[in-house]
Amino acid sequence: MADALLTQLSSIIKPSTMAEIATQLGVPEASATRGLSLSGASAFAGLANKSGIPDMMRQVVDIAARTPADAIASGVSSGQLRDPTSSLLSTGGSLLSSLFGGNTGSIAGAIGREAGLGSGVMATIMSLGANALLGFIGKRVRDENMTASSLSGFLDREAPGVRAMLPPAVSDAIAAPVGARTVDVNPVVAQTVSKERSWVPWAVIPAIAAAALWFGVRQRSVPQVPQVPTVGTTGTVPTTGVNVDRRLLFDTGSSALQPRSRAQLQTVAVILKAHPGAQATIAGYTDNVGSAASNLTLSKQRADTVRNELIGMGVDGSRLTAEGYGDANPVGSNSTDAGRAMNRRITIRVTGQ
Repeated sequence: MADALLTQLSSIIKPSTMAEIATQLGVPEASATRGLSLSGASAFAGLANKSGIPDMMRQVVDIAARTPADAIASGVSSGQLRDPTSSLLSTGGSLLSSLFGGNTGSIAGAIGREAGLGSGVMATIMSLGANALLGFIGKRVRDENMTASSLSGFLDREAPGVRAMLPPAVSDAIAAPVGARTVDVNPVVAQTVSKERSWVPWAVIPAIAAAALWFGVRQRSVPQVPQVPTVGTTGTVPTTGVNVDRRLLFDTGSSALQPRSRAQLQTVAVILKAHPGAQATIAGYTDNVGSAASNLTLSKQRADTVRNELIGMGVDGSRLTAEGYGDANPVGSNSTDAGRAMNRRITIRVTGQ
């Protein structure tokens, strides 16, 4: 399972080495750890995108097999973090260039914003993440005789779960074509702060919370949703469980999801099907523009759309509850455009295991 995989990937760098990396780079250890986790997972996702290229799989296996198990610890202790041309950083940099080409900078920027790290250290953090991936593969080559063919199959099996754990800004940067202009868009600004008028161009979905429970890639502190009073639907949104950020796009003037949102939901479905004991509550919200009745109806329609999409992807409908709450429980001020944009959202809260 992907959670165990990411735990193994993260364990390539020992806590004492992690502390030394943070000290040498002059950044908080928590930020360095977060950045390295996301960098390693991103390198894994990027390599999975190349799994159909046999020559590349052979090259990676060959390099990983020749990479010492203590390469990162040795490189850090010998001061290689200060030399961009060192064997440690150049090896990681070369792999990143093969995986992402000219898009590496955009991915590093997205990870840096997620981890609270400046651009000055992100090239080093990304290279270390790539080295962690090589160390992980090298261990499998030595312990399990992993070949180019078995590496390809392994990547294909595990990639959906790993991709599901990446924050949207990072996964979007990885998916962007090389050379394309990539902008990390604030989902509030991206809505063009248009008034509700019975639709929303953007809705925010804290996606598959089970992922945050079982994976170390997401931050440990997850926003909690306050108790929601019953408004037009039966029950309240659970206050237990966790959620993580995702975005859903709807066609203007309707509750129909756009294709990109279905791709986002597919990652949610993958994790839900992998954890059949999890239950999910899908909650729709609006801003306060328009009548309370129309907002309530719209919010429920959007939640129903998401539920039906997940059922169509193979998730048992008995595990999914759709609720509409209209303009109740705002997370932003309805007196401003930006606040209303924040309130036009969908959340998915996952509970149980």
